[in-house]
Amino acid sequence: MLFNNYNIMPTLKIKSKLKYDYNNIDFGFYDKVFHKNKGIRSAWHYTKFNYIKKKINKKDIHLDIGCGSGTFVSLLNNKMSCGIDISSKQIKYANMKYGAKNKIFYSFNKRIPFKKKKFDSVSLIELVEHLSDREIYILFKEIFRVLKPNGVIHITTPNYLSLWPILEIILNQISKVSYEHQHINKFNLFNTNKITNKLKLKIIEKKTFMLISPFLAFFSFKISKSCIKFDNFFTKIFPGFLIYVKIIKK
Repeated sequence: MLFNNYNIMPTLKIKSKLKYDYNNIDFGFYDKVFHKNKGIRSAWHYTKFNYIKKKINKKDIHLDIGCGSGTFVSLLNNKMSCGIDISSKQIKYANMKYGAKNKIFYSFNKRIPFKKKKFDSVSLIELVEHLSDREIYILFKEIFRVLKPNGVIHITTPNYLSLWPILEIILNQISKVSYEHQHINKFNLFNTNKITNKLKLKIIEKKTFMLISPFLAFFSFKISKSCIKFDNFFTKIFPGFLIYVKIIKK
């Protein structure tokens, strides 16, 4: 019923080799981590969300794909923000906590439930590593459909030509959520071009970010936040844990 205003297109199933069930993640798990405002994981999410938030024009109608429990959308103060995710459980949480007239959340597992050329910008924050090349191609065809001409796509993903692989091994041992079966596509600055293959999309910026600042939250969350600007300087020299890619629709 809620979808009636959004001109849902005929469905197209995406067959995935991925066995991980994202509904196994606890209700609102990542949102609760973010709002702890202490510890390395909270600082990690704070840093990446604020990095992307600064890239999005306040006048944009924005879509966040893989929005999870809605944290990033809740931080935006632009004209209109929508979030979609395959986990109906997390979407339920997002609507309960953050749903508003200008912040709307939907679950989806087929085609993006919006009409063509609706959005000025789209974000995929640590999402593409969860998808196969085929799934990325299908998803980006859909993004191309719902994105306005000259619309912008903002992507972050782990940088596998950094110390990230070591960090991932540690997280898989100590964290409640393991990435061993989730990260099936491993990106670096040299292979991000495959995201835009065969589509009228152009990468106009790519860089790395996130280095030491989140880990300083072990001692102080305040110090961690204040050191983000130093991270942004040092990642011009040393590879950061995350890659940022900015893409424009031709």
